[in-house]
Amino acid sequence: MSRHHVPARSGFSLLEILLALAILGGTLAVLSQIVGLGGDASRSARELAMARLLCQSKLSEILVSNLTPVAVVSTPLSGPDSDSDTQFNYAVEIGTAPMDGLLALRVSVEAVNPDGGPAIASYSITRWIIDPLMGLEQAAADQAAGFGTSGSGSSTSPATGFTP
Repeated sequence: MSRHHVPARSGFSLLEILLALAILGGTLAVLSQIVGLGGDASRSARELAMARLLCQSKLSEILVSNLTPVAVVSTPLSGPDSDSDTQFNYAVEIGTAPMDGLLALRVSVEAVNPDGGPAIASYSITRWIIDPLMGLEQAAADQAAGFGTSGSGSSTSPATGFTP
């Protein structure tokens, strides 16, 4: 009786190596897609944070000024980060609020897409403010009715409006 000895396998077949490479390639392709999406989401979040900061800053600037707010069409705005190459635009819209005597002031900021597509990020804030023209109309009506003129020798203090 002859004994046939089957030698032990030492190594991988070509089919096994090709299958392992195909699995590795597919995994790397999926991972590269995930990394790309993560980078896009990171940029979008950064631009949204900058747009929010610029929007709040521009609204505060408008509210601090004692002038009547004026509507502004889309206007370039410099970003707060000097390292950023993203261009921002802001716009101011003024409309009537649902209540009499109030204006709806809406400030919008958007991060411009350099490829010309839709904005990378946009943010807007709407604030109701007292209509400054309404106060002027009331003061004119009061003056016409005689409340703003001095009579019978008394004088009013312009700073306080009280009669001494």
